[in-house]
Amino acid sequence: MEFFIRRRTNEDINEFIPWTYEGIYSSYDNNIQQEKIDALKKSVNLERAFTVIDDQNNLVGNCEFYDVKEDENQILVVGLQMKPSLTGQGNGTEFFRAIIEQGRQLLKYDHLELAVADFNKRAIRTYEKEGFVKRGEFENKIRGADYNFIIMAKDW
Repeated sequence: MEFFIRRRTNEDINEFIPWTYEGIYSSYDNNIQQEKIDALKKSVNLERAFTVIDDQNNLVGNCEFYDVKEDENQILVVGLQMKPSLTGQGNGTEFFRAIIEQGRQLLKYDHLELAVADFNKRAIRTYEKEGFVKRGEFENKIRGADYNFIIMAKDW
């Protein structure tokens, strides 16, 4: 299966909002936090927010590239999400590779970072396969629960 990124539409966002995940992955649910819903709705106007489709033009995920200020530097970070019904089926590497390769063609970056919850072992393995390495850690509270995140980075 091939994957492609394209600009987001309001229809895409309406499809993203009800996404929920099972078990420990439920912290990624889109429909529980109003802040997340509002951010998704506003993202249709962002130049670096994309929908991921497959080779049959089916919506399969989303991604967004954004800047994080660290000390005096701006660091480009990617956030991504695969449609819940498609997770755990062996498509993660191709999905992620399409996002970072096509994102790199559009945005011309030579350094990219991401944050991943430390319990998400399958995502961490996918990122490592694509050459991302652990750069740091931080803790974040999501809906009242503390989660540890790993910061991963790659240079080209």
